[in-house]
Amino acid sequence: DGEPHYLSFDELLLTEALGPHQVQQLRPVVDALLRDGMGLIPTDTQHAYVTPISSRKGVKRIYDIKGLEPDERKPMSLLCADLAMASRYADISALPGRTFAQLRKILPGPYTLIFTASKEVPKVILEHKGRRRIWERREIGIRIPDCAVVQHLTRELDEPLLASSACDGPAVVWESQRHALDFVVGGSTLSGLWDELAEEDRISTIIDFTLEEPRVIRQGMGDASMFLGGEED
Repeated sequence: DGEPHYLSFDELLLTEALGPHQVQQLRPVVDALLRDGMGLIPTDTQHAYVTPISSRKGVKRIYDIKGLEPDERKPMSLLCADLAMASRYADISALPGRTFAQLRKILPGPYTLIFTASKEVPKVILEHKGRRRIWERREIGIRIPDCAVVQHLTRELDEPLLASSACDGPAVVWESQRHALDFVVGGSTLSGLWDELAEEDRISTIIDFTLEEPRVIRQGMGDASMFLGGEED
């Protein structure tokens, strides 16, 4: 499998499209993911541990690196390239037209969207085997980050990445965990230049779309005012 790769995209604004040089740099990351790999990448919030949605081995590696016992394990979010990819795994077609139009306005962006999971979602995300019981969880968290690295990797794989946020930045993760990773990609977003948020405060806004009306579960970096039933559009 070789040595883990470290890539620094700190000079790059991750909201802008990647150039040929960055695409070439990411080739070993794509290759690692195609072989069930697991590593750290930037998003538009915190850096996240990722593995392909189809990789049971990768999922176990993420839980292990985070030190989560079986009864602490929760389903991970799906990083998708766009709503079309997300709709293969989540029941987005059931949304009212107005809600769908609002979604298109805010995406890509720092939001986790809770939907009813489709049958395409592998069981490994939805099962909870702690204490010899299966936790049948039929919801899934969808992320469509404003981040060119996520866009590129998910399009190359033609499937979402399972993701779990890292508590530390890429330099700390590389220093302490590289033995357990295939790659670390470090990067910063344009917002990071001026919002001065600590890494642990760079969280997504969570909105639940499984009920009749969208419900904001957690206010994070993304503006959710259009889903709070206020007067303005």
